[in-house]
Amino acid sequence: MIKLNDDTLLIGTTELRNEIPKLTKDLKVKTIIVMKRGKPIAVLEDFKQFEEKKNLLETFEDLVLGYLAKEREEKSKKNDYVSEEEVSKKIGVTL
Repeated sequence: MIKLNDDTLLIGTTELRNEIPKLTKDLKVKTIIVMKRGKPIAVLEDFKQFEEKKNLLETFEDLVLGYLAKEREEKSKKNDYVSEEEVSKKIGVTL
């Protein structure tokens, strides 16, 4: 196991098997990078922190997509859109 800094460790896959009980306690304060043959293959982190990062990224993605949609709407013209009736005729669905 190699300590990169105060909150990041590198560990090989073989060593990981033996160290899992100890490492699960460290996950709240450390990020653990799992290495295989000298290359990083995975990151272990606290599940709550993982969920928070995931939710933050999803929120950011929603904001960016909303901004892009608003920008596209402002630049579009009425004839750029297809009515519901036209779509239903094209795909053969009755509304």
